[in-house]
Amino acid sequence: MKTRDRILKTARELFNARRFGNVTTADLAAECGIAEGNLWYHFKNKRALLEALSDGFLDEVEHRLALLPSDETRVLEDYANMIEALVSEIRRYRFLYRDQADYGEHTDQLLERLPGIYRDTLAQFQTFLHAMVKAGHLDMNRERLPELATNMVIILRYHLEFLRESGADSDIGSGAVASAVQQHLTLFRHALTPDAATQLDAALSDRLLNA
Repeated sequence: MKTRDRILKTARELFNARRFGNVTTADLAAECGIAEGNLWYHFKNKRALLEALSDGFLDEVEHRLALLPSDETRVLEDYANMIEALVSEIRRYRFLYRDQADYGEHTDQLLERLPGIYRDTLAQFQTFLHAMVKAGHLDMNRERLPELATNMVIILRYHLEFLRESGADSDIGSGAVASAVQQHLTLFRHALTPDAATQLDAALSDRLLNA
């Protein structure tokens, strides 16, 4: 692995494990087994690291946004697959979801893309919800689906940040990401048929264990 790539991988892992504000460039250099000057050769500061890591994050987001229902018979499985991709995205870039209080404003490239990401994510969730209604899995007025999708996205996006700011454990090993998934299910599980609720719970449980 090239030095630059090793620095980025190590930085992401350290930021996720220790929180962005607790990791110094000296810590990162030591973890990589390189001199701090060599780190600065590739990245002038932590902000430059944040910018490079944001590029990788945006690539993962694009992959996740491409996941849509394939057909009516697989909508619950497809939804679980999408949530699995989102869980992976959150876990791999936990610090972006949790540590904005440390790094301040998002990078320029992320700020530019965020409106579109939120728009497309909301559309993605609405597409799945409409497919669940059409398949007979979800008993809910279609007019309520945009509001439901918004609340689902808010929970999944801000759960780690909420836990951190409220003093609860949001770090690796806390189960915080899995709890966000369970929390978002409370918004619509009551409107699922019993069979659909059982099937979705099982599919998500499998994927959370493997994610």
